[in-house]
Amino acid sequence: MSDAVEETEPAPWAMQLAARVPKLDPPGETAICEVAVLAALALLDHEWSAPGGPWHEAVSTWDGMRIRKIVRRARGANWDRGHEADGVTVERDGVAVRAFVPSPTDRVPERVRKLQIQTPPLDPPDVADDADVVRALRGLVIAVTPSVPMSWGKRAAQCAHAGQLVRRMVDPTTHAAWVVDGRPVTVVHPDEATWAVLVDEADVEVHDGGFTEIPAGTKTALGWLRV
Repeated sequence: MSDAVEETEPAPWAMQLAARVPKLDPPGETAICEVAVLAALALLDHEWSAPGGPWHEAVSTWDGMRIRKIVRRARGANWDRGHEADGVTVERDGVAVRAFVPSPTDRVPERVRKLQIQTPPLDPPDVADDADVVRALRGLVIAVTPSVPMSWGKRAAQCAHAGQLVRRMVDPTTHAAWVVDGRPVTVVHPDEATWAVLVDEADVEVHDGGFTEIPAGTKTALGWLRV
C-alpha cells in the first residue's frame, strides 16, 4: 500500500476589486466598469508596487500569471472595513472602486472575502451603434462584447483586464501623456455591427480564462489608447 500523498494544484492568484454599490441610487454599470479600470491601473502604478516596494512581490507574481480579477460589491460598514486590506481606492463622479493587492484565491483577506461576489443587475448600459463615433474617442477606450451575456461584475473585470493589457503595451511617453490628461477612460457597449468593425482595429483583445460564467477563450473586450 502506498503512503504517497496526493498533490493538489496551488490556488490561482487574483486581484480582488470591490465596487461601492449603495442600496439607494446605485451607480450605473458603465461607470463601475470605468472606475474598475482606473483602480486596477492605479494599484499597478502605485509606488508600493514598484521594485523594492512592499506590494511588488505579490503584484509581479500575479502579473506573471493569468491576470484573473474578481469584482465584488460592498456598501456601508462592509465597504469601510474592506479598506483595512491593502489596496488603492479610486473615486470618480461619486463612483468608487477599490483594487486590492493580488493574492492566491485561498488566501484572500477576511475583510475582502466577506464581500459579495453576486452582482444583482444594474441599469443596462447604452448601446454604441456608430463605429465612427467610437473611433473618435480619445484616452483609454474599452469595448465590451455584445455576443455573450455577463454580469456587471464580470464585465468590470474584463474591462480592467483590457486596461491592464493596454498599459503593458504602450510606451512610457504615451502613458505619461494619458496621466497628465487626467487618465480618461471610456467604456462602450457596441452592437454586433460596431463590434465587428472595432475587432479589426483594437490594440488588444481579452480572451477569458473560463473560471466563471463564460467558456474559456471567449473574446470579451477590446482596448486601445489614443492621446
